Amino acid sequence: MSLYIHSQGSGPQLVFLHGWGLNSDVWEDVASELAQRYTVTLVDLPGHGRSELIHQDYQLEAIAQQLAEAIPTPATWVGWSLGGLIALQIAHQHPEQVNGLVMVASSPQFVKSEEWPHAVEPAIFEKFASDLEEDYQATLSRFVAIQAMGSSESKLEVRKLRERLQRHGEPQLQALRGGLRLLQKSNLHDELATLQCPVKIILGRRDTLASARAANQLSEQHPHLDSSVIKGAAHTPFVSHPEQFLDLLREFLNRHA
Repeated sequence: MSLYIHSQGSGPQLVFLHGWGLNSDVWEDVASELAQRYTVTLVDLPGHGRSELIHQDYQLEAIAQQLAEAIPTPATWVGWSLGGLIALQIAHQHPEQVNGLVMVASSPQFVKSEEWPHAVEPAIFEKFASDLEEDYQATLSRFVAIQAMGSSESKLEVRKLRERLQRHGEPQLQALRGGLRLLQKSNLHDELATLQCPVKIILGRRDTLASARAANQLSEQHPHLDSSVIKGAAHTPFVSHPEQFLDLLREFLNRHA
């Protein structure tokens, strides 16, 4: 099998996509809770965890197509960071397969522009790309630390993320390069605006990669979108603040699933 896919529980379908450099084990703090009422499907993105890398060019459309073909059942898709971008693309390409979209610490555009000021400076991702070529293991470790920066539970987050990152071997360098390019280049505001399904965005107040300041602008630009911010959380609110995250997700699912 080219993609690692694991399902647990029973009930309405939920599909979870992880972010850059990690694997689906990152969701384990919340997956078992949700599996008591839902069918929870966890996926390792191509070239991450236990999944093979099929498309060497790592294009957003191709990855979305691969995932949609592998999981054809209509579901609510929950994507964290890069996984949120991919889930948004799936909702755009295959609206019949997406009952609802939840983007966690994610954004339709991660790099700052004149029209989108609440994002990361381009130079930061450029430095990551440069460091990745010099020492990708050290770059991965540093990226994990940045994800927890500012969180009220930063030490716990870093420990959990690093342990889960190492469980199934390191992600393939080509996948890391491709995923970083997607974070640098993607702009899916137009695709987000055309979605017909319910959309929820959950952000961390202290996130340095997907700024909570974007919540108001997203709500203004996309009236169909509902956003929430978890105080004290950084880039992995489902790890640092699982109870608050689950409350927000369940509220959305109760209304729309």
